Parts: sequence; C-alpha cells; structure tokens
Amino acid sequence: MEMDEAPKPRRTISPLIILLAWILFTLGVFALGYPRVRQAIVSSGVLLYARQGEVTPLLSTQVRTVQVAFITARGKQQLVSLQTKRMGGSRYHDSYEALLKGPTREVLSSGLVSYIHPKTVLIGVTLSNKILFVDVSKEFLDSLDIEKAIEQMKTTAIAFSQVKDLVILVEGEPLEQ
Repeated sequence: MEMDEAPKPRRTISPLIILLAWILFTLGVFALGYPRVRQAIVSSGVLLYARQGEVTPLLSTQVRTVQVAFITARGKQQLVSLQTKRMGGSRYHDSYEALLKGPTREVLSSGLVSYIHPKTVLIGVTLSNKILFVDVSKEFLDSLDIEKAIEQMKTTAIAFSQVKDLVILVEGEPLEQ
C-alpha cells in the first residue's frame, strides 16, 4: 500500500454560482411565459369577476327596465318597474332574474314582498307559441306560500304582451298546479 499519494481535491460548485444560475433560469421562464399567462388571465374573465365588487356606473346598454310582480300587504299582486343589469339575452330572462332576486329596499319600503323562496335560482326561460316556459330550481317548492309564489310568476309573465300563458318547470319537470 502506498501512502504517499494524496487524495485528489474535489471540485465543488460555488453556491453563489448555483443561485445565479437559478435566478437567470427563473427570469428566462418568466420573460418567455408572461405574455401567454397574462393573455390567459385576461381572456378567462377572472379580472372582471374580481372587480365585480367595485362600484361602477352601468352604461345604458347594460341596464334594462323590467316589470315584476310582488305582493301587497293585502295579498294582491302589483307590478313594479325595476332597473336591472342585463344578465340574459332576453327581457324575459332579466325579468325573472329580477323577480327571483327579490324586492329591493325601495320596493320593501313601499310594503311589497315576495313569497318566492329566496334561494330559488333561474335555470332558463323560453317563449314558444306565446307560452312562456320558466325553469327554476327545486327551492321554489319551499316557497312560503306556493300559491302566491305561482301567482307572482304568472303576473310577471302576463305583463308581456306576447305571452298568453306560463308553464313553470322545476328543474325541467312541469309544476303540478
């Protein structure tokens, strides 16, 4: 055994060089990927969704006047004109969205209420042969007074001159009236 040979020194990479290489690599990935990531975020609508809480005035093309039925203290139907944000492609859709949203503070202060369950969601609205088909979620069946809730839906439908009758669907199935 020869003991005279000294072990060869190991070459080590300086941690500073590793850090510098990592930073350069990260900057390169960021520079190449940023435009695509930014475009994906903008086109997804996430930024618009995040800004929904901000108070911004609506343009006249974003607002629609609708008539919806609420109930007076004596139990009578009364049509109310409301300004609402355009949500659907038709005024039928926007009317029922406003109805299911419930009365505004102004409407409540005038003594009008809604008997439609507040968690009811509009699934769809279709007009065919002067019959309006309104599809709502099953929460509609939990309305405080189902008869008055149905009357609210009918009075809102009949307010349209093109509508002769209403068919209420609960998650696609006709409501037994």
